[in-house]
Amino acid sequence: MNAPCAEKVYTILGDEFGDYTGRKAIIKMALYSLKSAGCSWRSFCARVFIPCRADMDIWRREARKENGSRYYEYLFIYTDDIIAISEYPKRILDKMNEHSLLKADSIKEPTRYLGATISKHLIDSDSHYIWAIGSKEYLVESLRVVKQRIAPMNLSLKSKVTSALPSGYRSELDSSDCLDDETAIQFYICN
Repeated sequence: MNAPCAEKVYTILGDEFGDYTGRKAIIKMALYSLKSAGCSWRSFCARVFIPCRADMDIWRREARKENGSRYYEYLFIYTDDIIAISEYPKRILDKMNEHSLLKADSIKEPTRYLGATISKHLIDSDSHYIWAIGSKEYLVESLRVVKQRIAPMNLSLKSKVTSALPSGYRSELDSSDCLDDETAIQFYICN
């Protein structure tokens, strides 16, 4: 994702630019590595949408259906992953694509978002679809990463467990040597 640059930045062109090698090029769109890139992107989105106070990666705006009823359209944006929730989500993404280059084949019904699987279902012969988010693929990948990280320490995961933690475990008393800043795996839970 990119947005108009909030700071004045230039680069000196390399050999890959042929006759322009060594010349200065002004950067017009914010790049990921710029300190102001996040601010540029949020300012760009705020022209049309209102950010959620609780989560700055969720944006909304009021809209009307063809029958005149009012509702809110939502954008969930995390770095370069976007989901538009609307009666016409493709219109929102097409409009964004006019100002910010999206991958050519990325404007479609979602199948994944932030590692989770997204699917569409009909329930009990209802004529309206509902969307579901699943964590199976995310958990499989998480377990693969955990196994990879604990293997050098000659540790392994149990194949059958009844609980995530042993009975009577008290995390505040844990003084495991293997949990230091470099090897600890951090989990964040938002309720």
